[in-house]
Amino acid sequence: MSTDPLPLLWLHGPPGVGASSVGWEVFSRLGRDGVTTAFADGDRLGLCYPVPDGDTLPLRARALAALWPNLRAAGARGVVMSGVLDGREELDLYAKLLPDAQLMPCRLRVPPEVLRARYLSWGWRPDLAEAAVADALADDDDLGGTCLDLGELGVTEAARLVCEQAVTWDASPADPPAAHWPGASPATEPIIWFSGPTAVGRSTVTRGVFSQLVLPGVPVAYVDVKQLCAVRPAPADPRPLVARNLATLWECYRDAGARVLMVSGGPDSDQDVAAYLAYLPEATPMVFRLHASREALAERVEARGRGTGPKEPGDELHGLDADSLAAVAARAAAEAARMEQADMGDIRIETTGRSVYQTVVEIIQRLSD
Repeated sequence: MSTDPLPLLWLHGPPGVGASSVGWEVFSRLGRDGVTTAFADGDRLGLCYPVPDGDTLPLRARALAALWPNLRAAGARGVVMSGVLDGREELDLYAKLLPDAQLMPCRLRVPPEVLRARYLSWGWRPDLAEAAVADALADDDDLGGTCLDLGELGVTEAARLVCEQAVTWDASPADPPAAHWPGASPATEPIIWFSGPTAVGRSTVTRGVFSQLVLPGVPVAYVDVKQLCAVRPAPADPRPLVARNLATLWECYRDAGARVLMVSGGPDSDQDVAAYLAYLPEATPMVFRLHASREALAERVEARGRGTGPKEPGDELHGLDADSLAAVAARAAAEAARMEQADMGDIRIETTGRSVYQTVVEIIQRLSD
């Protein structure tokens, strides 16, 4: 495995600047071009409560540093990360914990009217929008690296500009190396894993359960499998990378005090569970399978296509045309039928005709039994 510095392109700026969406598109664009690239959403690292010492920034940095050898082993030529960069002190912390990384901060800017429109589209109180825009424009520390004015560019064009101006590593395709996974202590505590077909609401439900456990002070961590295998071109079998990253992050979060791990996405069959356990020999996952009817799945696919609900980096349904969404809905229904026939998972949760809150309440009750 190479010991040359691995570039970390950190797209940052105020909320609403589009760093997550643009970062995912940069990552996807490089992957489509055959350049093995990893993606990390800074806002999704360090989701562990109670927060150690009340500060998520050190844990977020430690989490990325723990994953770094795995990303190298997967053949990454560079890592794209999005998220707020909280000043020089945080940048120095990453430099300390990632001595073999080439830190490349890239500040993104958009006009005030674009920020204002995005804030208002989120349902923020109109009277707070102006103050939020003013705060965002005032937060303009010079952290070096590249600064790009995106103007009113869409995500695709903004990503093209970032690739042209900020991606300075070798962007030519290369044969992926054979992965030699670094060691990680096995996770021995139970893992609560949420599975189900496309668009059933795994991420939304998992976050809901996570938040309900956080409120009474349960020491809990949250991981989304999509973030665990954000390497493109994707490995032929992503399960080894997912399992290694999961074990690595869980060790990091356990050291921070977490005793419950919530995982969104992942095993699509009991055979998948067995494949993950080959790399997590001490783990004892409890798999909740979320189910929905064909009609409910079609409604949720269509809603995702319209962009309603939480905005997720890399949501591949957003913006699809009607025919493409219908094809996704048909695939989701087939996935649900296959899982149903196989009676996949440990506990089946019906979500048809139920709110997310009702589903979360049932799961909390099941966990309490």
